[in-house]
Amino acid sequence: MNLNLSKIYEKKIVFLTIEGPGYSRSWHYYSGIRKMGIDAKFVKIDSNKLFSEYLKLRKKFSRDEIFVIMSPSHYLTVYTRIFLGKNIVLDAGWSLFEATVLTRRIFGPFGHILFKAYLIDFFSSRIAKKIILESKLQQDFYCKLLGLKRKKTYVLPTGVDEEIFSQTQANLELPNFFDNSKIVLFRGKYNEESGIETLANATQLLKSEDITFWIFCPGMPEYISFSEFAYVNSGYIESKSLFPSIYSLAQITIGQLSSNKRLSRTIPHKAFESAFMSKTYITARQAGIKELFLENEEILCIRPSDSRDLADKIKKLFENPELLKKFGCNMNIKYQKSFSQKTLAYSFMNILLDRM
Repeated sequence: MNLNLSKIYEKKIVFLTIEGPGYSRSWHYYSGIRKMGIDAKFVKIDSNKLFSEYLKLRKKFSRDEIFVIMSPSHYLTVYTRIFLGKNIVLDAGWSLFEATVLTRRIFGPFGHILFKAYLIDFFSSRIAKKIILESKLQQDFYCKLLGLKRKKTYVLPTGVDEEIFSQTQANLELPNFFDNSKIVLFRGKYNEESGIETLANATQLLKSEDITFWIFCPGMPEYISFSEFAYVNSGYIESKSLFPSIYSLAQITIGQLSSNKRLSRTIPHKAFESAFMSKTYITARQAGIKELFLENEEILCIRPSDSRDLADKIKKLFENPELLKKFGCNMNIKYQKSFSQKTLAYSFMNILLDRM
């Protein structure tokens, strides 16, 4: 890929967030363009000291710099425009309204959180010169939700933190109930999209099989019952550096299993993680994931919320090792071709250069 970076080298690219390093999807682009030799700066802003923090930044950076607002710090767009400059790129990924209201069902007293989320989305999308979203279907939804012109928006998949997932912890101790290699992994927060109840029912249907299930699901209610052959951890994994070791030991990874409408336009982080680690990925048949990965070639899909379909596909894969290997390999090939950190970093730079 060839880029005319002369315009970029004249300026700094400043990534602004209220979160720490590695938290946002934008971190993958930041790391990628740093490897390209681009002068990018990462700035974590104390949300309790916004005024004083921005006064300091005003002295440090020129108003001509390019400021990237990292997801999910959308509201920093307003402060950045007032104090720093107008060259603002909002890496939204998705709307706050969707993440807070539609996904987590957080409304607040008298619906004030609902209105707050929508207003942040509305004003930040109009202040930013460019907005980056995770999929074309997300782009359609975002523009319709906020009455926004499509020409301001760009699509860039999330990808994965390759620095983290390229390392493994050799001394990691994880349970192995049957001393076997048939391991199915689910990793992700509990929410309406996860469909974790579907997976729980599938473990019951497969309890006579020699299969181990590892469930890492923060916030999962205690009433959800898995078979005795499932290790369940409803707390947070202490460090992201443990993820690659957990993935490396599993043969099948599970995506989001519900019929939630958000899955029609979003692609979970763990899809890219599974692709990077060459793991076979089973998920609900939804338009979002199928925008990027081919069903029955790169991923395996089930009918949303169908435990029997999930159990049958897990069993079929373990009975056919070649088929199991095929999906993981094909998904990794797609990742290396279209979603690697290097590829996304170049695409990110192209977005910054477009109509600059």
